[in-house]
Amino acid sequence: MKSVLTGIIAAAVLAAAAAFILDTNVQQPAEARFSTEGVRL
Repeated sequence: MKSVLTGIIAAAVLAAAAAFILDTNVQQPAEARFSTEGVRL
């Protein structure tokens, strides 16, 4: 039972960390991501 709870807590912590990293660093709006000198959305 203890290992199951540890796994659930570890999964929750990893999910929260991944969500924070994706929201702050990785994701960009399409206008910012795909804008070049020749193409604008």
